[in-house]
Amino acid sequence: MEIVRVIYHHESDGWWAESPDVEGWSAAGDNYAEVVKLAEEGIPFALEHEAKLEHFVPAGEHVAA
Repeated sequence: MEIVRVIYHHESDGWWAESPDVEGWSAAGDNYAEVVKLAEEGIPFALEHEAKLEHFVPAGEHVAA
C-alpha cells in the first residue's frame, strides 16, 4: 500500500494540511481532528485508491488524541 505523508500546520484561526505526495491537495479546519478526518477522506479520493497516511505535526504542538 502506498504511504502518503500529510503535513499539518497550526495557525491562530485553525489547522490546515498539505501533502507533498498528492499534488494540489490541501484541507483546512477549525481543529486538528477535523483536518485529520478530511485527510483520511480526501486523499484516497484524490488518488483514486487507498493509501496509508503518515501524519506529521509541528514540533511542540499539542493535539488531542
